[in-house]
Amino acid sequence: MVITLIKRYRDLIIIYENDVAYVISCDSLGAIGNKKNDVLKIDEDIVGRTTVKVALSEALCVGAKPIIISDTLSVEMKPTGEKILSSIKSEIDENGLSGIFFTGSTEENFPTSMTGIGITVIAKANIADLKINKVKKGMQVSLLGYPHVGNEVLNSKDVLQLNDYVKISNCKEIIEAIPVGSKGIKYEIGILEKISGLNVEANFPQHLDVLKSGGPSTCCLVVHYEKSIASIKKLIDKPITYIGEIY
Repeated sequence: MVITLIKRYRDLIIIYENDVAYVISCDSLGAIGNKKNDVLKIDEDIVGRTTVKVALSEALCVGAKPIIISDTLSVEMKPTGEKILSSIKSEIDENGLSGIFFTGSTEENFPTSMTGIGITVIAKANIADLKINKVKKGMQVSLLGYPHVGNEVLNSKDVLQLNDYVKISNCKEIIEAIPVGSKGIKYEIGILEKISGLNVEANFPQHLDVLKSGGPSTCCLVVHYEKSIASIKKLIDKPITYIGEIY
């Protein structure tokens, strides 16, 4: 007998079927690229890599492995769409995420003067391996990387890359992980508290802007035991900042 249950977890939709879970995540991008009316001018290679990283990071952070990527491109296939698709597939291949099936669409009926793209990821995990609902009192919260947005993303070495999120997904010492989105660190801490039913005794350092957008998943909150911090630092070569303890 197949028992199906659909639930929302943060920005994710999770479909439970017996002992398997399918995780659905997405991200979108607009007005960023090389077209006439784009606000931020950057190469299509960065557009594709950045957007797919965000959608993948959400799924990877709950311990799921991507199996399908749907790319909905509000641009023509040639030349813009081809460049974006090539960069997406290069990002996947370079980070060892094999066995992913692709589907998608482009705009061929009307000319476009601004770049727009959407990415949907379907990932799969055994329910027992999901990194959700495992937060307990006494665990600690730390921040990997720093929040960056816009041109800052291109010029900072502190930005988490897809490879970092693959490591986060595979790291047993990381109990749960939450990529920081456009609403900032403080908002994501609030979501963590709401979902876990616990509180975070936050001690934000003065240099950290907790309201700033995290842009394209440039940083990530991780929950861990105190004794695990050395292992996490060794595995992921990005700045790590202690945020607080869960009680």
